[in-house]
Amino acid sequence: MASVAQRSEAYFEPQWELMPREQLEAVRVEKLRRQLRYAYEASAFYRAKFHQAGAHPEDIRTLEDLRRLPIFITPEVHRESQEQSLREEGHPFGMFLCAPLEKVVATAATSGTTGEPTFYAFTRRDVEVTNRLWARAFWRAGIRPGDTVMHAFGLSMFLAGVPVVRALEWMGARPIPCGAEAGSERLLKLIRWTRPRALLCTPSYAEYLIEVAPKVLGCEVGDLGIEIICCAGEPGAGLPEVRRKIQDAYGARLYDMLGGAHGIMNISCEASEYQGMHVLGDDFSVSYDLVDPETKEPIPVEDGAIGERVKTALQWEAQPPIRYSVGDIYQVFTEPCPCGRPGPRIKVLGRVDDLLIVKGVKVYPAAVKNLVESFGPRTTGEMRIVLEAPGPRVTPPLRLRVEYRAGLEGEQVERLKVEIAEAMHHRLRVRPEIEMVPEGTLPRTAHKTMLIERRYAR
Repeated sequence: MASVAQRSEAYFEPQWELMPREQLEAVRVEKLRRQLRYAYEASAFYRAKFHQAGAHPEDIRTLEDLRRLPIFITPEVHRESQEQSLREEGHPFGMFLCAPLEKVVATAATSGTTGEPTFYAFTRRDVEVTNRLWARAFWRAGIRPGDTVMHAFGLSMFLAGVPVVRALEWMGARPIPCGAEAGSERLLKLIRWTRPRALLCTPSYAEYLIEVAPKVLGCEVGDLGIEIICCAGEPGAGLPEVRRKIQDAYGARLYDMLGGAHGIMNISCEASEYQGMHVLGDDFSVSYDLVDPETKEPIPVEDGAIGERVKTALQWEAQPPIRYSVGDIYQVFTEPCPCGRPGPRIKVLGRVDDLLIVKGVKVYPAAVKNLVESFGPRTTGEMRIVLEAPGPRVTPPLRLRVEYRAGLEGEQVERLKVEIAEAMHHRLRVRPEIEMVPEGTLPRTAHKTMLIERRYAR
């Protein structure tokens, strides 16, 4: 068995990360064709999808051929498929489970917007792929074998839960698997006791800890010695004002991450201005194909392109996603990054079902969040968009609830309200109706913060 020192040399894998693009594309196509044949032969679900599309795996000879296929799976299709597999096969992994059930050695889940779990299955080989990709990302962030890492994502079944702890152990780091479920008081005390070099959590939790650390520990988060923060699970670590707030408070480097299954992994770099997340898993997935959110027609993958992201695995055994969209809106960057690292980058702009349109203007909740953050410290950064009816079209005005910092009084709060409204008009081209609420009014969470408050039956 390879030692930790020997394995650490593999976390940066130049044979893939520095491979000339033309050569890498040839490898990807070869892997793609094997993956499609495997899925077609192992799953009646995928055979039906190909037949409905009037296609066969042997027709797919290039990545462009893949992009001409329709979307095969959405979150709704996934949930329906796992309900069917539970009824008919006795497991919740969907009718597109391609590996024998006895080969599924690990599971994870996400709750999704409906609150119903969406299950993910891993074979032993899938776990190995996932470990490698998490290790690539953590290595990029500066985490090394022997480092203590505080794990504060949700541990309970989540993709960023046990799989992350497992990957950290595999690469020789020392995870403290506290998990967000333990609560902020226990988490902060564990940080004081174990002195981790790195913290893993959602950006909203990193912000919340800034508020509660003085109350729990009697010190600021910047006194805890954390050097690296890796965030995932929601927009935030890629928003300039949120980044500035977290990095300044902790005195740490902040990294934005995305991935965790199906050969997908992305992480931001150390460039002074956020450049999106570098794609680290091109040898294991096609993770940033784009389609028009309305027509579902393919959008060329070129610098600055924006669209609904569709993923396809290249080397996955359990439930290989083929033309799968979870409804995220990505922007893709193909021009060289100022940091000097090669390869494409992606930026998550929001979700298709969270996009709002006000008098023809597209508004992403994350952009509103970033604008409100820019008024700190007079605001806490907490805000909610209030919807009285389903989107995406919103009858003006767009309604907001914004927290103001304790200590501000009547005229100061009113002036802040006017300034935020004017900034939204100039920067986002919408005039909101704002309700200012005292610090502590809006609920905090260790998981994903919902930026939209829906006041209608769903």
